[in-house]
Amino acid sequence: MAAALTGCATSFILKKRKNMENISKMEMANALFNKPYIKTKKKFFGFKTNVTYTKTNSPVVGICLEFSPTEGQKVQAIVEASLESLDATIQREGRPKTSDNGNLRLNLCYSQDREFVALHLQQFSGFEYHTLGEIRFAEGDEAHKLLAAFMK
Repeated sequence: MAAALTGCATSFILKKRKNMENISKMEMANALFNKPYIKTKKKFFGFKTNVTYTKTNSPVVGICLEFSPTEGQKVQAIVEASLESLDATIQREGRPKTSDNGNLRLNLCYSQDREFVALHLQQFSGFEYHTLGEIRFAEGDEAHKLLAAFMK
């Protein structure tokens, strides 16, 4: 019985971690909402914000992924790679593995058709998250490559 409960608890934790985040509560929300190709619409008395990538009229969703320090170095290398070296960096670093309680967090907003992505890498130190580098925005083929590195 204890093993069954442990499995359920683990399953619940894994599912909870991959839930969609409220984009308007993310630290990168202002930068994202100021992009000309992003449209926001308030619903449900202003409590819910629908975000749309206007070039393809696709809804934008957000998730947070956590990584260990070792895997976080891979994530940072991929996020900071130039467009020209992106393929080589992804091949060299491989696909980073998420962690349940990592000290690096990747906030990821992407259109459901995967034509747009925004990546915001943060590191936990001093009891709060601090931004590493700049928020990266990508469209088209670059967005597809970046999303393939982090999502199935």
